Amino acid sequence: MVYGFWVSRSLQIMAELGIADTIGEVPKTVEELAQASGTHAPALRRMLRLLTGLGVLVKDEQSQRFGLTELGHMLRKDSPGSVYGSLRAHGHLLSWQAWGDLASSLKTGQPSVEKFMGDSFFGYMSKHPEDAAIFNGSMAAYQSLNAPAVVGAYDFSTAKSVVDVGGGTGTLLAHILQSHPNLRGALFELPHVKAEATARLSNLGVAPRAEVLEGNFFEKIPSGHDIYILSQILHDWDDERSLKILTNMREAMHPGAKLLIVETVLPGDNVQHFGNLYDMAMLVLVGGQERTGAEYTALVEKAGLRIHRVLPTYMPPSVVEVVPA
Repeated sequence: MVYGFWVSRSLQIMAELGIADTIGEVPKTVEELAQASGTHAPALRRMLRLLTGLGVLVKDEQSQRFGLTELGHMLRKDSPGSVYGSLRAHGHLLSWQAWGDLASSLKTGQPSVEKFMGDSFFGYMSKHPEDAAIFNGSMAAYQSLNAPAVVGAYDFSTAKSVVDVGGGTGTLLAHILQSHPNLRGALFELPHVKAEATARLSNLGVAPRAEVLEGNFFEKIPSGHDIYILSQILHDWDDERSLKILTNMREAMHPGAKLLIVETVLPGDNVQHFGNLYDMAMLVLVGGQERTGAEYTALVEKAGLRIHRVLPTYMPPSVVEVVPA
């Protein structure tokens, strides 16, 4: 564990330099990769040796060429199940600075990254589109993995309309609509997301049944839908702000409506779980948190809602079905 960040940093730099994309399906020599990536060939050779030992690359001794293993292909931008976006986001300087000052968050309870951004995470990203594109790319890739798991875990067939609140560019909504041809959907997002979301929904072939609604979930959420979704939203916020979102949600829901909270539900204090790591990431980056089942129960009840059931998926997040109390 002590040296774990050496490994993650090596993978992040490989993604940043585009090494996996340069190799693609055709193995390359060190010299070819150094020229393409603008790196020092002898130093790069040492990096490639490390990655070969980690099972990311494979070297043909006769030709002295490096190719990608099955694991290595996941570092390509266009590979199914690609982790490229996650590597770029978690390898971003701001992420390193935030984790490097973890002690500050532990002492204050506030996100350490704000010291380096001079603003909140979301405030900074709204003013720096290049950085935002890296982090948004990571979330889109993560949603691409989560979306099939959500669709497989929950039955949407009895609903007529679904709205993904804060659903980014529409990855999850598109998966749901693709799986249910008779369902209509809406994406509720901030105004600056509309153009990209509209294009993505069109590219995924669901635009005729999907509309993009502009707004802010801290102010008002559109009413009249059968199913509402909050996917990877509440973990971005503390209890006070999360309660505001849920209160607005309750006001929008008709008596038979359902809310699906798609989040990692922590199992308890004495269990090793991926969510515990992500919980700390939420602390240092945005000031949010992952929550236990009991914490979600208490939170939704304050908003006049109750948890009906929790459906696990094959990915870390569960689908928490919530109904009016």
